[in-house]
Amino acid sequence: MSERVLLVEDDRDLRAFLAEELEDAGYEVASFPTADAALAEVVRGAAADLVITDLIMPGMRGHELLAELRARRPELNVVIITAFGSIDSAIQMMRGGAYDYLAKPFGTEELLLTVRRALEESRLRRELARRSQAGAVPPGFVGASRPMRELFDLLGRAAASALPVLVTGETGTGKELVARAIHDASGRDSFVAINCAALPEHLLESELFGHEKGAFTGADREKIGLFQAANRGTLFLDEVGELPLALQPKLLRVLESGEIRRVGATRAQTVDARVVAATHRNLETAVAEGRFREDLYWRINVLTLHVPSLRDRTADIPLLAEHFLARGRGAQEPSRPTRVSAEAMAILVGYAWPGNVRELRNAIDRAAVLARSGEIRAEDLPPRVRARGAVAALVASAAERSVPLHEVERAYIMEVVRRSGGKRGIAANILGMDRKTLYRRLQEYGEGDEEADN
Repeated sequence: MSERVLLVEDDRDLRAFLAEELEDAGYEVASFPTADAALAEVVRGAAADLVITDLIMPGMRGHELLAELRARRPELNVVIITAFGSIDSAIQMMRGGAYDYLAKPFGTEELLLTVRRALEESRLRRELARRSQAGAVPPGFVGASRPMRELFDLLGRAAASALPVLVTGETGTGKELVARAIHDASGRDSFVAINCAALPEHLLESELFGHEKGAFTGADREKIGLFQAANRGTLFLDEVGELPLALQPKLLRVLESGEIRRVGATRAQTVDARVVAATHRNLETAVAEGRFREDLYWRINVLTLHVPSLRDRTADIPLLAEHFLARGRGAQEPSRPTRVSAEAMAILVGYAWPGNVRELRNAIDRAAVLARSGEIRAEDLPPRVRARGAVAALVASAAERSVPLHEVERAYIMEVVRRSGGKRGIAANILGMDRKTLYRRLQEYGEGDEEADN
């Protein structure tokens, strides 16, 4: 069934043209000359996947319709149509929850691109809700993008086996969460975890395999190791790539024979511990460089699950941001923001996230503390995210819309001047140009004279 778009435009000719373009692209369109009529359609429960509305119309205005839709159907994305002179108002509406805006005159390609993106985000929200209700999303995970759906499918298959699993991925992607999900779905007993990079070699051996009383100075009693503690359960070896070379043959022996020997012991003991290992390193490179045994690599690499980086699943960023906001809301933080503005969300999606999900969570928690209203705005985000994400979002949006370079330059200069409080000297420093050049550009744009700072 085709997706349904509510189109609100008081100009009859433009309304007919837009409806025809959308229908030719395969969408079902319901057209309305007023916002009041469109809102009545929503109130009576009519199906709608997206709303496209003009900003300035007789009767209810676009910003009033947006506020009503946010209250009644918060999952429904709204795209604003605006004249060039009303772009500032459209940007304010994005801060109020609109998904995006289209500045007249715009072409069919730009219209359809914006519609596709808005519907895709809505689709992901619905897919996440559906899969969560059906139990297809493991507890603790948030994601409906293709890379995550593929991961969830492999995760379920890995849980049904007793073979070793190698979980790969960058720092902060959630490798331990994957390991726990495999364990929880396997029905095995205890989950025991250790970071192989956190302990020196002599302590790590004792932690993994245990020791006999008197095995070394200070060993005044016998101690069972983590392999025995994880018997009939799962042993998670985090950062297995950091395991000292001297201990790697002992790990290999356990994986091949199911037997461990405590430090100082003369007899081996049988254990039934399913091993899940994780690393952010390229173990094939480590093997080639002699830092990791090839035989051990092939033994732990029977089943491999790769956790995608956040930049490879940007469609999940809005879902994750909302999840982290909601998770922190409660009795201790009753005034925590309830949403992220469209402008701030565009910056979050544009940022590369070298720290992945962990960095996003920290950024949202920080912004929630600094926010002065019920929503997180661009200025609440960490400076590094705000600077790099805004540039990336601007470039990506302009490229997708095929915006001419001079229009991108104008929009950027005017935004910097606005954020500088109209202080053009400050704006010139930020832009990396001298005042005279900035004044000349502003005069070309019809934005005042050289005395504006005085």
